[in-house]
Amino acid sequence: MSLFLLAATLGPPAAWAGRPLDTEDTGTAEPRTGELELSVTHERRADDRAWAPGAVIAFGLLPGLEVRVESGIAALEGSRGQDGEAGLGDSVVGVKYRLLDDAALAPAVLGAVAVRLPTGDDDRGLGAPGVDVTALIAVGKTFGPVTLTWNGGYTFVTDDRTADSWLLALAVEYQVAPTWWLVGEVVSSIRSTGGTRDEAVVRAGAVYAVSDRLKLDGAVGAGLTRGAPDVTITIGLTLSLF
Repeated sequence: MSLFLLAATLGPPAAWAGRPLDTEDTGTAEPRTGELELSVTHERRADDRAWAPGAVIAFGLLPGLEVRVESGIAALEGSRGQDGEAGLGDSVVGVKYRLLDDAALAPAVLGAVAVRLPTGDDDRGLGAPGVDVTALIAVGKTFGPVTLTWNGGYTFVTDDRTADSWLLALAVEYQVAPTWWLVGEVVSSIRSTGGTRDEAVVRAGAVYAVSDRLKLDGAVGAGLTRGAPDVTITIGLTLSLF
């Protein structure tokens, strides 16, 4: 049975991404404030299907400094009449720090580090063995209603260093109304040793602010390479806790 983990939901990039994208933005939670993100992601690859309800809690510790914890459930459908699997997926702990604010002549710059913990059962396809560490830089610039963000990073896979990968992403956000944003991105994971398992995904979605404390979002993505999922769909919400 071929089962796959929803890396876009349970892997390191999602631990710092601004919903509904995987690209990290340059914003951080204000000191002594927090956010709760709840989401459900569906991914399809060939004959396989997977669902991943997930949750992220973020807290602002100091000006520009934020910590995040993510975990979720992985539900993997079986193929060719075989049984699927469901259970706790891998978890991620991340920290990010805004080095520079967006200014007239300079972009915002943010650094982030995330650690994937093997809380999922890799024997059942719900996680991966070992611990992964991802380091990333995000650069963002706002031009009126449009914000452009670039990410560059590297993931160290301690269980199999040949699986190390470079992370590259470019995202655009357009505020069409005071409570509506259109978003899009191209994200990629490129094996440092080469090979056919490189992944690239294009994604588009929208965000709606119900109130100052609650935002709803959704996005649809399509794979650009053989190693990427054919289709990804995600919906979620972000709630300011205090």
